[in-house]
Amino acid sequence: MKRIVLCADDYGQAEAISQGIITLIQNGRLSATSCMVNSPLWLAHAKRLLPFQPHIDLGLHFNLTEGKALSARFVEAYGENLFSLSSLMGRSFLRKPDIAAIEAECEAQLERFIEALGCPPNFIDGHQHVHQLPVVRTALVNVYEKHLRPYKTYVRLVGEKPKLGDLMSDLKKVVIYASGTKALKRLLEQNQIPHNNSFAGIYSFSKAYQYKTLFPRFLEKVDDKGIIMCHPGLPSSEPGDAIAEARYKEYQYLSGNQFLIDCHRKGVTLGRF
Repeated sequence: MKRIVLCADDYGQAEAISQGIITLIQNGRLSATSCMVNSPLWLAHAKRLLPFQPHIDLGLHFNLTEGKALSARFVEAYGENLFSLSSLMGRSFLRKPDIAAIEAECEAQLERFIEALGCPPNFIDGHQHVHQLPVVRTALVNVYEKHLRPYKTYVRLVGEKPKLGDLMSDLKKVVIYASGTKALKRLLEQNQIPHNNSFAGIYSFSKAYQYKTLFPRFLEKVDDKGIIMCHPGLPSSEPGDAIAEARYKEYQYLSGNQFLIDCHRKGVTLGRF
C-alpha cells in the first residue's frame, strides 16, 4: 500500500474554494491544504480549519502574485500590489528582486498564518510555484533558518520531471520544472530541509474535463510519501478566478465514488507527510 499526501491549494482565496476544501477534508478526501493568508478572507476562513489541525497538514501558500502585500518593506520597494507572474519571473531570472523585501513579505505571511492558527505551518509551498524561482528560493531558505528550523517544517518540491514528449504535449510542466525545481532541490538538500521526493498533479486546466482520467495517472506516478497537488472548489460566479470551472471539475471527482475506487485500485491511501 502506498501512502501519499493529497494537498488542496488556495485555501482562503475565495468562499467557494475554502468551502469546497473544507467539505473534502470533512469527508476524508484530502490530507493537506495550503493557505493563502494575504487574502482579506483568511482570518475568518482560518477558524474553520482549527478542528482539523490534528488530522491534516496545514501549509503556507507563499504568495507573490495575487492580491496585496502584507509587509511594509515590500510596499516600500514595490507598492501594495504583488507582482504579476510574468513580471516576477522576469525579475527573478535577472536576479533583480530585492531579497530583503521578499524575505519581509514571507515573514509577514508566516506571521499571519501563525496568528490565525496558533502554530507554525507544517509545510511551505508557493502560489504558482514562485518559491522555486531564483532569489525567491534563497529568501525562503533564509526565512526558514530564522523561524522554522526547530519545527521541522517541510518545503513542497514541485519535482515532476518532464519527459521528452512533454515539450509539445504539456508545456506547463516543462516551464514549471525549468523555473527552478533542480536548483531548489539542491538548496534544500544543502541546508538539510525536509522535502518530498515525489510529486504529481500538474496539468493544463483547460483539460479539467478529463480530470477523472488524469488523476489515476497521478496516482501511478507518485511514489510512497509523495505529494499530489489539486485545486478543488465549489461552483462560483465571482469574477477574477480564471480556473473556477476547473476547480469544480476537480471537486466533483474528488468528492465522488470514482476517486475512492481509483485509490483502491492503485493501492493508495491518504496521509500526512
